[in-house]
Amino acid sequence: MTVLARSALCCALAMAVVTAPAGAAARAQAAPSPQALLLPAELSNVCEADPQALQLAMARHWRPSLNALDQWTQLVRSFACDLSGSRDLGWHRVPLRAYESAIRYPLTWVETEDRNGRPRRVVRTYYSAAQLPPKIDFWVGGRIDEIRYDKRLRRIEARFPAAGTRGAASNGAASAVAVAQCASTTLQFRQQNGLWLLSGVEPNLEPRC
Repeated sequence: MTVLARSALCCALAMAVVTAPAGAAARAQAAPSPQALLLPAELSNVCEADPQALQLAMARHWRPSLNALDQWTQLVRSFACDLSGSRDLGWHRVPLRAYESAIRYPLTWVETEDRNGRPRRVVRTYYSAAQLPPKIDFWVGGRIDEIRYDKRLRRIEARFPAAGTRGAASNGAASAVAVAQCASTTLQFRQQNGLWLLSGVEPNLEPRC
């Protein structure tokens, strides 16, 4: 090998070493982690907040803005508020079968089971309405604790906390237990044919306050 050829080979190896980290960094930037939006107090109550103000806050937080934010807001308001039959923000049970038309399959359902004294996360997947159990419901209230958007998965998550929910005591003993445990429910939404639909539910009964 000539001196000139050896020099060219060394330069090529040096360039490969320099550009490899840059390529890895580019790949890391291409798959960002989910971003969280903690709403101001006047917007976290989706039952009473101005829906357009909520949509504007989300549009400003995520660039480019998400499509169909108005439809997503109305869907979340329906889950959180409309089923109670009033504007009250009680922490109430939501029968999932009442919203079959708003579900995107496959639907994931996350449960926590105790196995030998240890909590274990169990994920159940339903691929059609026919696979849903006869009765499947969860606790949800009118206040959103956090909204997360996963750009890579194109998924929105909204976490509803039980603690501090107005009117919860009027919903019975079971609701009082949920509040005492500081339970929460996370709803996942994905788009299908341009519409946001419910794609996952994760009730969390572990104390976190």
